[in-house]
Amino acid sequence: MLDDAMYILKEYMDNLSLSGQPGLGDAFLKWVWNHQGTARCERVHITPKPGEEHTFEEFPSDPDLEKFDLSDRKFVAVAHSSHRKPPVLNAVDTDWWIFRTPLKKYKVRVQFLCPEHMKTRK
Repeated sequence: MLDDAMYILKEYMDNLSLSGQPGLGDAFLKWVWNHQGTARCERVHITPKPGEEHTFEEFPSDPDLEKFDLSDRKFVAVAHSSHRKPPVLNAVDTDWWIFRTPLKKYKVRVQFLCPEHMKTRK
């Protein structure tokens, strides 16, 4: 699932290579790029808030999410807006672990791929 304005793809493209090399992240980006126009990929519209970089109308307005990472808010906005309500996959970003309970209130599910790295977090 991606946003229709390419906020997510732009972030990946700023940090990874579309060639698919040399690492797993690059291979992931290449796969997403090649499959973005298929039925496998839902495009979701998210609305940036005027004058607030990285903040979207679709991100829940909740004091418990006030300190959620600005650069990750687009992922929450997309997951929250999707009619499919897919989980957000997370490997080792502990911010998602810290905010997992407030996100649940808004039906944003986070699937932790490496939960053993989260055990020491609150």
